Amino acid sequence: MKVIIKLSFNKDVRNVKHKELKDVLWSKIQQIEKAKNIENITGMKLLRGYTTHYRIKMITKNHSYRIGAIVKNDTIWLCRFLQRKKVYKLFP
Repeated sequence: MKVIIKLSFNKDVRNVKHKELKDVLWSKIQQIEKAKNIENITGMKLLRGYTTHYRIKMITKNHSYRIGAIVKNDTIWLCRFLQRKKVYKLFP
């Protein structure tokens, strides 16, 4: 899939201090790029009430984060990367 990273996503990643979480994020982005369709991405779920907005769950040993993404055709926009408690208030 084609991946487009929005400025808000980059800002959220810059605010993360944990190297372990950034490593997991990098591997998740690689998985998204290699996926042929959204069914091949683990932890991805359609948000209720939307047709193109998804969340991608990322859990490490001590942290629970979500990626807010928009999917249209063969392109995925990574919009937000926030803690589980904050992501649903700020995305979509």
